[in-house]
Amino acid sequence: MNPFRKRTGIFPSYFTGRKDELNELREIYESTRAGAAGHILIYGPKGIGKTCLLIKFEEQLNNVEGVYTVRIPLVEGNFNDIYSLIIDKCADALKISEGHFWDNITSLGVNIPLAGGFTVSREIPATSPSVALEKILKTIYLELKGENPVLILLFDDLQRIISDNGPSRVLSILQNALVELNIQGMNIMFVATGAHDIFSQIQDHLDSAVRIFEPYELKLLSKEELKEAVVIPAENEGIKFEEDVIDLIYELSEGIPYYMQVIAYNCFAGAVNGIVRTSEFKLSFKRSLNLLAQREFRGMYEKATHEERRILGLMAESDKEVLSYKEIKKGLNLKSEPSFWLKTMLDKNLIIKKERGKYHLRDKIFKEYLRALKPYSENGTY
Repeated sequence: MNPFRKRTGIFPSYFTGRKDELNELREIYESTRAGAAGHILIYGPKGIGKTCLLIKFEEQLNNVEGVYTVRIPLVEGNFNDIYSLIIDKCADALKISEGHFWDNITSLGVNIPLAGGFTVSREIPATSPSVALEKILKTIYLELKGENPVLILLFDDLQRIISDNGPSRVLSILQNALVELNIQGMNIMFVATGAHDIFSQIQDHLDSAVRIFEPYELKLLSKEELKEAVVIPAENEGIKFEEDVIDLIYELSEGIPYYMQVIAYNCFAGAVNGIVRTSEFKLSFKRSLNLLAQREFRGMYEKATHEERRILGLMAESDKEVLSYKEIKKGLNLKSEPSFWLKTMLDKNLIIKKERGKYHLRDKIFKEYLRALKPYSENGTY
């Protein structure tokens, strides 16, 4: 059985690393239980392992008395849908009928139809979204058993409800509700994950939110952590990865768990006589690139404009990992300044700004895809 996963958001067969991150979450939980509630925003690029970290943290607290964890995977849509989503997930996690929650919430002056969206009953004056959220969470918290219970809400992919509503509105609602509940002595801890740039969005729109939601950037796996994540589950299934192959996986994945899992999955499938050598790696890596192209890279490239594709081609074909602003302008023989295109490419997560005036492709795997398939050559873009 292949122990590796070729999709994001799926808990791996073997979890490794993340000791510092789990300790940080544990410290915030302990502080919340002691009456000083903490809230944290974990951010990083796609595939870094944000969802798996939430699942692991939830698993660690499953049997702790008086602690109630509710993981809420967010879906694309309006922020108003979150009210119904919180009720649904909490009802499941706490094994309380949804009807009971609805009755209690309505009695507080908040009416939320099952179809989703936020409204208030006609008999009661309109309620602000933050007050509505406060009343909903208060209703849930009062159902918890124990002397000093802790409710931990784990929101996955916060940017899905931020993009169309604006960070300032969403974070203001959450901030106001959580602060008020904590003042009332309710131990509610908020943990959210978000994209690599979500914290900068918050800073740009709502400085006060920075003081409420502690930022934590999820780091890449170290080489030793990656080696452990590959070698142990593979050996449990009777497959050995040679050291050179581990080096290649680490070099190309750069310690991003998702890429590591995809590459290891195809290497495992291509093992010969129970061993994965560099020869098997080279064959299987083509399948990995093809899979990633279908899922992600091709779509990313197709959404790029003509000018952006020229820059991608230049960066892919360059022997340098990092190109300066001047090198990009000179390499494409541009008469106008490329600053506008570079900014839009940063927003689309096609490139990363290393430092002022220095840029590189978002990761090595994306560069390998561009160099291997050369989509910019097919239509003469570069």
